[in-house]
Amino acid sequence: MDLAEIKELAFKHLGNRKAHSERERGFIYYHGQRVANIALELRKMILPADDANDEAIIAAAYFHDIAKGIEPHSYYGSILVRDILKDHCSLEELELICEIIRFHQFRDKSKKYNDYIKIIQDADILDHGGVVEIWMNFGYYVHKDGTLTDSLEFYQTEYDSLAEKMRNALNYDISLEIYDEKNRFVKDFIKRLNVEAFGEIYIKHN
Repeated sequence: MDLAEIKELAFKHLGNRKAHSERERGFIYYHGQRVANIALELRKMILPADDANDEAIIAAAYFHDIAKGIEPHSYYGSILVRDILKDHCSLEELELICEIIRFHQFRDKSKKYNDYIKIIQDADILDHGGVVEIWMNFGYYVHKDGTLTDSLEFYQTEYDSLAEKMRNALNYDISLEIYDEKNRFVKDFIKRLNVEAFGEIYIKHN
C-alpha cells in the first residue's frame, strides 16, 4: 500500500468537504490525519510487537469519517471506502480497513471488537480533546454568531458531562491517561477564560 497515494486520495475526497456547518472546510480530512497519528502511537503502546497492520490502521483513520453527515456514517463509510481503495491495497488490507471504519462509531464494550477497531475508536475520541476541543468550541460559537461568554457558559454547564461521556467510551488505560491530561488542560483553560472573558487580569486570580 502506498500511503502517500492514500493520503492524496483522502485529500481529494475530504480536503474541501464541510461535513458540519459549524466546522471549517476540510475538518474531517485534518481530523483523519490526526487520528492516524494518534492511532499509530496507541498501537505502539498497546500492541508493541504488532506493526503488521499499521498501514491499514492509518488508511482507516484517514477515511473513517468519509460519510460523515449520512448516518450511521461508519456503515456508509465502509461502503464508500471499499470502492475508493479497491485498486490501492490488497483484498486483506481492504477488508481490515472497511471493518475498522464500519465499527469505529459503535462503542459498545460488550462487543468483542478487535484491537485495531478499539484503537481507532480511542484515537477518534482523543482527537476531540485538549486543544482541538477548544478549537471546535470557538468555531461553533463564531459560526452561530455567539460570544465569548456563550462559550464560557458551555464550559461551565455542559462540558463536564460531555467529557465524562467521552471518557467512559474509551477502551484502554493508556487512552484514559491521555484523555485525563487533555481534560486537565481544558479545565485550566476554562479557569483562565472565566477571568479574561470579562477583561480581568488572570495573574491576580492565581
